[in-house]
Amino acid sequence: MNHPTKPFKWQKKGLLFTPQGDYSHGSHPCIIHYKDDLFVVAFTRRDHKQRSHIFLSYAQVKNGTITLLGEPKLAMLPGDIGYFDCDGVISGCIVQHQDKHYLYFVGWQNLPDSLWICDTGRAILDLEQLTLTKEFLGPVFGRDKHNPLFAAATAFYVDETDPQNTVWHTWYNSGIKWEKREGGWHHYYGLHHATSSDGIDWTCHPGFTIPFKDEHEYAFGRPTVAKWDGVFHMWFAHRASATIDTYRIGFASSLDGLSWQRNDEISGIDVGAVGQWDADMICYPCVFKHQGISYMLYNGNGYGQTGFGYGVLED
Repeated sequence: MNHPTKPFKWQKKGLLFTPQGDYSHGSHPCIIHYKDDLFVVAFTRRDHKQRSHIFLSYAQVKNGTITLLGEPKLAMLPGDIGYFDCDGVISGCIVQHQDKHYLYFVGWQNLPDSLWICDTGRAILDLEQLTLTKEFLGPVFGRDKHNPLFAAATAFYVDETDPQNTVWHTWYNSGIKWEKREGGWHHYYGLHHATSSDGIDWTCHPGFTIPFKDEHEYAFGRPTVAKWDGVFHMWFAHRASATIDTYRIGFASSLDGLSWQRNDEISGIDVGAVGQWDADMICYPCVFKHQGISYMLYNGNGYGQTGFGYGVLED
């Protein structure tokens, strides 16, 4: 097993979902196989108060094409006042384990001075009824002695090599600090790693999964992790550089899921041409395979304000 070295070639297929109606945005898309060529997609939309809600939709994935089927269904609202998700819920990652499907989501709370905190909840996804049911009123992964500001877990892998010792992995964003600048408070958060035996109670492993590239970079957006041919592949959003402040999609690989080798130059996807829906920003990738074809769902301008599209990996 070796780290990938050749650039990936993602062929963009255009927008898959464009926001319309009472809700804006279409961000953080994630997907799970249902049956045959039918999949379920979860994504996030915002109401007029900018509170995030989670929608579900069926999708057909066939021969390098994805098509959303029917009208997306509102499946999860923000929690009640005072709870960890009272100001919004954001789709993170759908995980299948045995005969159950779980959506890990990020619960949002607004603080004074435009500060915020977010922790991770889990819901049961019913593929037939297209519903989400929160398992707990509180987070399954959140602020603690290792993560004092927030903990948003959005990439998962379940290692079932040993049926007697299943290991759940998550690569999550942990808040590092808030810095007061002339324009207001500025956040810093980075990727970390944690493990679990049940997907509910987690052990954090100190240190960055992927360090910041330089003094300009300060945040990583929702990563996606896939194990192909024995090698872990991660695509992730990252910002910023000396000349660019918006998200781009980078790449890293690992032979064990613990030590990662970053190589953004081969990620294979970048912003679109001037005037396109992803010309200014590209972020929140979700990578999956079906019938031997690899796909990527992703967002463009405005953190998903223009909706989400997809690409197909060329051989």
